Amino acid sequence: MNGAAAILRAAQDGDVSTVKRLLSDDPRLVHDTDDHLKTPLHWAAEHDHDDVAETLLNAGADLDATTSWGATPLDWAATMGSTKVADLLLARGARGMNLVNAASLGKMDLVRNFLDSGVPLASLVAPAPAQPDDHWVADSARMRGDVISHLFYCACRNGHTAVAALLLERGASVNAKGVFGGTALHWAAINGHKDTVAFLLHHGADRTIRDAKFDSTPEGWAAEGHHEEIRGLLHPA
Repeated sequence: MNGAAAILRAAQDGDVSTVKRLLSDDPRLVHDTDDHLKTPLHWAAEHDHDDVAETLLNAGADLDATTSWGATPLDWAATMGSTKVADLLLARGARGMNLVNAASLGKMDLVRNFLDSGVPLASLVAPAPAQPDDHWVADSARMRGDVISHLFYCACRNGHTAVAALLLERGASVNAKGVFGGTALHWAAINGHKDTVAFLLHHGADRTIRDAKFDSTPEGWAAEGHHEEIRGLLHPA
């Protein structure tokens, strides 16, 4: 395994000692990327390895590096619900704390402030792709321009039920769709967020909807995530 592959793997695995050793041998490795332009810092962000992220930042990791789809380490930490790394990145000067990232990280006060600012919501989120694709299907909230429902999906995906409740009060659709056409219920289920699943069911989320990529129900996604208790909640009576 070459140095680039080794540091990317070590960052993914949270192996801080190996990351330190590799950087000591070749400090330039901090800027290496994989096929999708994910840096070691993106990998640390994906898995919430804050000790690895701190080591990489101390070695000069680029806070503004973007993946092939345009995500900075902060964006990716927010997407994956990696709150420890996100807070570290913000403390170290990361920019780009928008409304989507705030909802994805469960930052209730920030979400509320954004919503009450009077600024058009569309200006507080990244633009949707010009055309639907394999990730963002035509009836996803993002592609339909339904910002509140997109935020709702993001909050539910990462188990931030209180933020989801606020967004539901503000008009979000309980069946909002996100990546792959999976609903908020699909994503809460696969990520193991039992309380969020219960909240969604209480508010009438449709457990029969099938996603666009795998043609599976939320129960199927719970099974894929090995969350048997959630699967039981989702199983038709």
